[in-house]
Amino acid sequence: MGYLEDVRGSTHVVGDSSSRSLLVLAVVGLLLLASGGFVIGLNVGLSLGWIVLTLGIAIVAGLVGAGLVPTIGSLWLIGLWWFVFLPLVGYLTGSWAGSTRYNHPRMLGYGYTSARAELFGGVEYGVQFGLPFAVLLGSSGYAAGVAIDRMSKRMKASR
Repeated sequence: MGYLEDVRGSTHVVGDSSSRSLLVLAVVGLLLLASGGFVIGLNVGLSLGWIVLTLGIAIVAGLVGAGLVPTIGSLWLIGLWWFVFLPLVGYLTGSWAGSTRYNHPRMLGYGYTSARAELFGGVEYGVQFGLPFAVLLGSSGYAAGVAIDRMSKRMKASR
């Protein structure tokens, strides 16, 4: 039994080891795929679709018992990527401009004057908005997944 399994108070805090590993691997794979697509010029769709996708990840994590902490951490990784990756590519390639695809999502009419400032603004937004996003969406999605799992087990047991 690993250290995390010894210290957890509930099975839903840290989750099952194999489910937890699979969750992190799936999220990292998804981000690598989206990053590669963005670098080669595809529109990775930084939009409502990503919010729906993260909610789906949280629900599936609840269904398989991956743990609330790994779920929130994985969703925060997606949120941080959303705000930081695009300006990072623009900064590294020198392709950044005031309004290009290398800018992170933000309020209209607000912008940075350099690629470096855009990157640091993305990190700030990733912490300021990405973490609460992950906690709210991760907790609600995980709870929904656990509830669906329990209902399905009760329905199977009653048959």
